[in-house]
Amino acid sequence: MGCLMPVALVVSWAATGALAGAFVRIWTRRQLEGDRAGLLTAQPTAPLLTAILFGVLAWRLGWTFDLLAYSFLAAIGVSLGIIDLIEQRLPTKLVLPGFAVLGAAFTALAIVNSAGMDLLRAAAGSMAVAGFYLVLALASGGGLGAGDVKLGGLLGLALGWLSWSAVLAGVLLGWCFGGVAWLILRMTGLRPRTYLLPAGPPLLLGAFVVIGLMPSA
Repeated sequence: MGCLMPVALVVSWAATGALAGAFVRIWTRRQLEGDRAGLLTAQPTAPLLTAILFGVLAWRLGWTFDLLAYSFLAAIGVSLGIIDLIEQRLPTKLVLPGFAVLGAAFTALAIVNSAGMDLLRAAAGSMAVAGFYLVLALASGGGLGAGDVKLGGLLGLALGWLSWSAVLAGVLLGWCFGGVAWLILRMTGLRPRTYLLPAGPPLLLGAFVVIGLMPSA
């Protein structure tokens, strides 16, 4: 029975993710300005991605309040990643609710568990990552946009709740994923030389790899 409980949680929560992903797909298609989605908004894509993320989070976090908060981040993260890949924008109407939900959840957890330092670290992580991306955005002259800065703040909040090591690893891994993707596109000629790779998807991927695999402080 002891071994079956985690498996049951992962399977059931992944199924919940697939259901949530169906709604994510519908919402995402409505946000796209043109019907240019192709595979990214095909029937199985959003439900599959969301189910995988929900399953990984359930395996990593177990049945805790953190699971609900990070699962919400996963759902909006899938939508943000798809929109950014297709239209190279990160809608504020998705990023801001992420701040509200995670901020409220972490505040409640900090009060219940007397984890004020964790909450302060999460807030500091959010400001640090957003500030770093703001500097990069100003220095790059358009390579990063305001949406990337806001997303960086949201991911910094989520990673900061875990540890400072998670913040650092999430940022570095995200940029590594972006660099590899850029090299592949450049070497294969799938995109013109002037193509700007959206930063959102690799940053999201890096953050969720860390959230799913790295132990908290």
